[in-house]
Amino acid sequence: MPTGQCETRDGTEEAYVIQVSKYAQSDELYRRALQSIPQGTHSSSRKDSPHPFYFRRGEGAWVWDIDGNRLVDCVLGNGALVFGHGSPIVREAVEEAMAAGLESGLETQLSVEVSELFLRLVPTAEQVRFATTGTEAVMHAIHMARAATGRPDIAKIEAAYHGWYDLVFVSTWPDLAKAGQPENPVSLPGTGGLNPAAVGSTLVIPFNDAAGAVRLLEANAGRLAAVFVEPVLIDVGYIPPTPGYLEAIREATDRLGIVLVFDELLTGFRVAVGGAQERYGIRPDLSIWGKALAGGQILSAVAGRADLMAESAGSAGFVGTFNGHQWSLAAARASLTALADGALVRQLEDGTRYLAERFDQAAQRAGVEAKFHGGGGHFQCYFTSEPVRDYRSAARADGRRYTCFRTAMLDRGVFLVPGYTGHNAISTAHEGDVLELVADAMDASLEEVAAQGN
Repeated sequence: MPTGQCETRDGTEEAYVIQVSKYAQSDELYRRALQSIPQGTHSSSRKDSPHPFYFRRGEGAWVWDIDGNRLVDCVLGNGALVFGHGSPIVREAVEEAMAAGLESGLETQLSVEVSELFLRLVPTAEQVRFATTGTEAVMHAIHMARAATGRPDIAKIEAAYHGWYDLVFVSTWPDLAKAGQPENPVSLPGTGGLNPAAVGSTLVIPFNDAAGAVRLLEANAGRLAAVFVEPVLIDVGYIPPTPGYLEAIREATDRLGIVLVFDELLTGFRVAVGGAQERYGIRPDLSIWGKALAGGQILSAVAGRADLMAESAGSAGFVGTFNGHQWSLAAARASLTALADGALVRQLEDGTRYLAERFDQAAQRAGVEAKFHGGGGHFQCYFTSEPVRDYRSAARADGRRYTCFRTAMLDRGVFLVPGYTGHNAISTAHEGDVLELVADAMDASLEEVAAQGN
């Protein structure tokens, strides 16, 4: 079987073996796609090696690729598909909205009802406005924070991903050789083409180092309008906050007059109904929502204190033709109604816990040093002996072992993200036999990792 190359987040190449014959049509379509699409994909995060996978349909926990392979999907639109593929919860709501004939650029009773429902489930927020992508919601939040404080710059956590906007696509999965000292990270562009002045204006602070983060905020308070915090660092896998970290950031931002923004795009309606701010008991000034908000449909939100939200009706304009798109709002009403009592959120937590227990037992039996981190249906498997408490410790995990594990899982019918600092997910459709299949695949794949001795 041919050997492919998997490029990790830090740019290194990890070799692995893939059964190319099983994916011949994906390989052929990739070669065709390269003629019209850069990288053959419409998002760089879907890049894979030796080629991306191309799919034709999904149902519940399953997807079928164009070669006819049936796989358990543990990518799930980066966690957006909280109910799985083709869920009747979402599909029926969208179909009803389509039949009504309204789409974009108009306000309706639905837009008011969904706003009210959102605020009942997220009582830490006083007002909400809907946008389309998470990046757009982040941009709106920056404008509001600047208007309220009169300050130009922002701060963010090292390696947290808040979208592709110049000010926030900074030190996302940075090269550790260039990233500076852990207590004083260097602001590095997350991609080419960013405005160097914008990148340099963004302060990068460490995750789970409360003293170091507060020290940097205090030293730069005069220029900071906002600090963006992913309260659980999920875009590098799944790393929860250590006790006292979020509390320290909240105290410092209150004292220094900096707007605290929680990025709940991944944590919202998964780690708790009201997001990480409910789970950890921390009230941010503003927060960003998406993904599970509309069960995978195209919708994001910015919510928070009424006085800050008022800036979007005043000096910091908030516009967008597709803001509050009716089909997406219909999906959001259905999704939030289904999630409201917390039963499905508890199911996601229970499923994650089951996989963690099975993984840990299998790793111990196989003699493989590895850790399963997860919550709310998000998870990652780190092949390392050291505690994973921030991006740097995650980046030091063994990428070769993860690649071996991921390929072995694929051979057993489970589709995981290719990068060892990426994040996987389960949905409410991942239950019973599906969860057992994933757990059994983990068991066998860890044995394969041990046998290869990577």
